[in-house]
Amino acid sequence: MRLLFLGTAAAEGYPGIFCDCDYCREARALGGKNLRFRSAMLINQDLLIDFGPDLLAASQRFNVSLSHITTGLVTHAHADHFHLGNFEMRGQPFTARLPIPTLNLFGPPDAIQAVHQAYPHLDELRMTAQAVNAFTTWETNGYQMTSYQAYHAIGGELTCLFYSISDGKHNILYATDTGPFPEATWQALSGRVFDVMILEETLGNGTYAAHLGFEGFLDHCRRFTREGLLKPGGRIIAHHLSHSGNPPHAKLEAILNPHGVEVAYDGMIVDLED
Repeated sequence: MRLLFLGTAAAEGYPGIFCDCDYCREARALGGKNLRFRSAMLINQDLLIDFGPDLLAASQRFNVSLSHITTGLVTHAHADHFHLGNFEMRGQPFTARLPIPTLNLFGPPDAIQAVHQAYPHLDELRMTAQAVNAFTTWETNGYQMTSYQAYHAIGGELTCLFYSISDGKHNILYATDTGPFPEATWQALSGRVFDVMILEETLGNGTYAAHLGFEGFLDHCRRFTREGLLKPGGRIIAHHLSHSGNPPHAKLEAILNPHGVEVAYDGMIVDLED
């Protein structure tokens, strides 16, 4: 299983479009790993998690074609993760009439409803779109996936999920846009063992109930280990990083690496060997 981080930033990107704070100025000056698109991940060329506004730029930057995707997962309908206009590009004439495989899209009911409303003839885009609720397990295109309840969009009607994905040999958790996991989610995770756990660390030294900062992130990491969710030698990777409380890449590594945590960057590849 190969994981490619197409983006690792929170909603505003890093550096922020309209921000000139110390962290954003430093990131612009340093470039490289300090420049982050909005979060998305490509798995094995055929599974994409989230369809935000930076997909075109990321596919060009990392020289990958997204034409091979057969499975898509939407975490939630916030604009940095879910840009409906991306799906129109699957239709004619935007694919130059070349055959591409059908994309089977899964996500929260509100996001999937928006897809059907925007594109009532999904077959013309070579797509299907199916709603899933939290704590659902299903199989498609060689993967087994389970959805979990995230703690996000407090007080709103938005449904937010994150996912575990298994190819029968390796098992990963991709958790973004969530504050402290609901207890029902911890219960659903019980007994699972992951090769890689990718967890949002949006806030750094900031605080907000619907995201994790340093303290909450490390509390979750300790519980992962305590409950045996991470296999021996497994990896925990921080992603979905905001400039509001997280310093640029090397400084963030200096904070998190001593805790056994890696810091994701755009273009980072994780290869899980058979």
